[in-house]
Amino acid sequence: MSEELNNARKDALAFLNRQKTGVLATVSSEGDVHASTVFYTSDENFNVYILTLIDSRKYAGLSAHPQVAFTISAADMPQTLQIEGMAMDISLDEDASKKKDEIFKILNSNNWFYAPITKLDPAESVIIWIKPTWIRWADYAFEESGTTHVFKEIPITQ
Repeated sequence: MSEELNNARKDALAFLNRQKTGVLATVSSEGDVHASTVFYTSDENFNVYILTLIDSRKYAGLSAHPQVAFTISAADMPQTLQIEGMAMDISLDEDASKKKDEIFKILNSNNWFYAPITKLDPAESVIIWIKPTWIRWADYAFEESGTTHVFKEIPITQ
């Protein structure tokens, strides 16, 4: 991996870890698209973990079509991270409770407001793992013109 691409990977991963929300796009069994903002946690391989309700449109969509798109952006910095991948319910896996605890910590970190899912029956929620198949980091922060150094496809490592 080139030094420029290695630096882009580090920057993209730091960005992913700094943010707490992203937009998840799914497709229903009828072919309708759906996108929603979700809280997430992640790891060093760009795997993303979200919490959702088992009766949500998100869950129905990813159950019908596990291919999803996930985008993270920041309002104060012209940077985005786009991830396409395969989503799966890992609620019964060993690591699920750890991921659920990480997400609840994020959800409960706001002293003024709370995410409604934190007040619902935990038995109705599931942990979803998004395993990336394609990652693109877009960093417009320092490019004066053009897009030569803006877009970087980040290699997948597992």
